[in-house]
Amino acid sequence: MTSKDIRLVDAGPTWLTRDEVGERLRFAPKTLANWASENPPRGPRFRKVGRQVRYDLADVVAWQHAQAEAA
Repeated sequence: MTSKDIRLVDAGPTWLTRDEVGERLRFAPKTLANWASENPPRGPRFRKVGRQVRYDLADVVAWQHAQAEAA
């Protein structure tokens, strides 16, 4: 984790939409939706707020690091 990532995490949750996460990870939002519908879900951890899906930036960064370590 870089010092920039740590500062972002320390600032509290930053909620991203599925489109924003898809843009960051270079995945189509539909791919993220498909992963979320699997049992168990794949991809970064997400939360539903009413009918909306949101991703905490810290969870997205952690997932990215885990994928890099697994490769």
